[in-house]
Amino acid sequence: MTIFPDYWNRLYEEEGRPGWDMDGATPLVRELLELARPLGLRPGCGLVVPGCGYGHDAAELEAQGFTVTGLDFAPLAVQGAMHRYGNRVAWSQADWFTTRLGPWDAIFDHTCFVAMDPIRRPAYVETCAHRLRLGGLWMAALFHDVKGKPGPPHAIEIADLRRLAEAHFEVLYLADATESHPRRAGREFLLVAKKR
Repeated sequence: MTIFPDYWNRLYEEEGRPGWDMDGATPLVRELLELARPLGLRPGCGLVVPGCGYGHDAAELEAQGFTVTGLDFAPLAVQGAMHRYGNRVAWSQADWFTTRLGPWDAIFDHTCFVAMDPIRRPAYVETCAHRLRLGGLWMAALFHDVKGKPGPPHAIEIADLRRLAEAHFEVLYLADATESHPRRAGREFLLVAKKR
């Protein structure tokens, strides 16, 4: 079950480089930052990357000048991130729902929300709000199409995400991604939302 670290740890153990790992940061780092900078996100702000995996996105955000925490509850993911990127990022092996770390100025969510069982989505969104400072930003890249495959990742319709987000956030941007990795082109959309 995806709610247990062992589920994810086994995938890292068996596959070495799991199917979601692109061996580098998603091009959507740049696209989401371009959307968030006019909203006040500046170098030096504290960002967290939940479900950071091998840490590619977290390391790219650190290279852009942010103070970054990479968080994953699979020990092998965190070990792999530390091996690849050293201590440039504050790595933490922890559960997003129970960690005592934070609050942060922004969340960069590329794979965490879509990895959750859909029944946990409301609790996940509430946790995102709890982990942010007032006015903090939730930046997310999500799938509206997973090619009919059972999850994870789990697709979500844009309208459904808007309804979930609006319980705790002001939705500032919600539209299709334009700079997805070629393997994901046409299947991702972006959210930028501000904690109320």
